[in-house]
This record gives sequence, structure tokens and C-alpha cells, in this order.
Amino acid sequence: MTCAYLFVLLSAVLAVAQNQSDADCPALIQKEVTRHVGPSKIPCVIHQTWRNLKVVGKHKWWTKTWRTMNPGCEYKLWTDADLEELARSKSPDLIWPIWGGLTKIERADVFRYLVLWDQGGYYADLDVASLKPIEQWDVPKEANMIVGYEYGHRYTEDARIDNTLVRTEQFENWLMASAPKSPMMFRCLQMVRDKFNWKIQNALELTGPGTFSDAVHEFLEQASRSAVQKEVSFRQSRVEYRRDSHYLSYPSETLYGTGEWKLWILAAGRVNQLPQVAADDPSEALEPIVHHYFEGTWKPAHGGRLRT
Repeated sequence: MTCAYLFVLLSAVLAVAQNQSDADCPALIQKEVTRHVGPSKIPCVIHQTWRNLKVVGKHKWWTKTWRTMNPGCEYKLWTDADLEELARSKSPDLIWPIWGGLTKIERADVFRYLVLWDQGGYYADLDVASLKPIEQWDVPKEANMIVGYEYGHRYTEDARIDNTLVRTEQFENWLMASAPKSPMMFRCLQMVRDKFNWKIQNALELTGPGTFSDAVHEFLEQASRSAVQKEVSFRQSRVEYRRDSHYLSYPSETLYGTGEWKLWILAAGRVNQLPQVAADDPSEALEPIVHHYFEGTWKPAHGGRLRT
């Protein structure tokens, strides 16, 4: 074996090693947790998913923000094959039987609920960049679920349609966190199975923010004894038809829950930097913790009608 051959072989090995350390790898990547940050019951693990291990361009930079800002946390990138194995092994009776009938986008939606229910941690879409370390999110330590409003007030039905929302008080599903075995995440999985059986084929309703918002609202309603009466009073007052209404059934930056499970709701401005948020609801335009770039999303970056 010549020296030249050995040099070429060694260079190739080093290149592969460099690519593996620099690229995103599935469920094994980066390192084990070295220091817990954030709420004590939510594992310091960040989950993201992509079709394969080759994350390139701006998406690669966005994923890097999560690793560099949270060096003590474990980072996991899951491929399409990993998602399939997770569904098969962790939800053999509920999700796996319908897996073949879900689109890739719907599978990615289901994955976030399933991985947080099974393992816990933080989930972020690949087009979401971290702006602040998790330890600086100002979330109470006793919170074991974290969600965020997509916009800062309840919409009328007409305005909901104009803004391509599926719920009048919608929770975004590009960023969320939970301790393992969250009943709310499991409820998302149950709703997906029910809606699949009901022949619902709109992804926003079947697996996306419609289902997620339903599960969150159900948890909040069960956690508040006055929820039903408040809703009755709201509908009787017809305040939703006032253009200056900033009403939210459950105010943001608040902890909800009376038993083991506690849910923290992030203000819309902390997770959504579209100008409409600050323009419509200045009080909800708090300092952001992430930036969502709306790449490959359901709506254009400026908001507006649903892409077709």
C-alpha cells in the first residue's frame, strides 16, 4: 500500500468524519444532555425532522441556532425512515394502522405529537430559528407543557377564513414542548385517528393546527371550571364583532392546570413575527424567542390566502 494511497484513504475518512460531525444526524446527534435547562419536567432534548440527513442551505443554519444556543441539550434530527419506525414501534394500534394513508406533511405533523408524548422535549419545525436560549424563555419551572398562540386575539369567522386559519383562537404548531406522556399530546393522536376515520382529508384539520388547537382547548376547558360559562357570556355579548376586540379565552403568558399537568401559553409575538401580530395586538407583541420563516408552509410569508 503506497503512501499516496494511504494519504487519499486518510483524507476520505477525515472528510466523512467531518461531514458526520457537521451534518445533522438522526436521533443520535450531537451529545447527551450535559446540563438541564428550562422547566424541570421537560427533557432538555430538541427534536426536528427532515427527509434525510442532508440538511443544506438556510435550513442548515436555522437548525444550527438550536444547537449553538442550547449547548447543554441533546439534539435529534429524525428522518422519514425514523418517523415510520417511531410510529410502528410506539403507536402500533393507534397511528401505525393509518400511517400508509397519511401524506408526508401529515406524517410530520403526527410525529411532533408522538415524539413529545413518547420522549418529551422541545419540537421546532425546520424553518424555525432559535433567537433565545431555552433557559431564557421565562417559563415557570413547574410547567410541563408549552404552546403558543398564532395570533393575539379571537377572530370572527369571516376574518378566520380571510387569514387562512382553521380556528378562531388558533395555537401554532411549529413550536411546542412537553414532558413525556402528556395527556394533551396523546389526545392529539386520538383526534388524528378519529378524524381519519371520519374521512377528513384537509391536512390543516386532520393533523395540523386544527387538531392541535382542539386538544389544547380541550385541556384548558377541563382545567377551568368557569370555561363554559365564560364562553356563553362571550357569545351573548357579541363582543367578537367589535373591530377593536383583543379577546382571548385564555390570556397568554399564564400557567393553566390544577393537577399534575401544567400548561404555559406563550404570547403570539414570542413565536410569530408577522407584522400583523404587532399591528393588531400590541400587548401580545412581546420579545420573540424564535423566528418562523414560513418556508414551504401553507401560507405566504406576508400572510393572506392559502397557497394552492
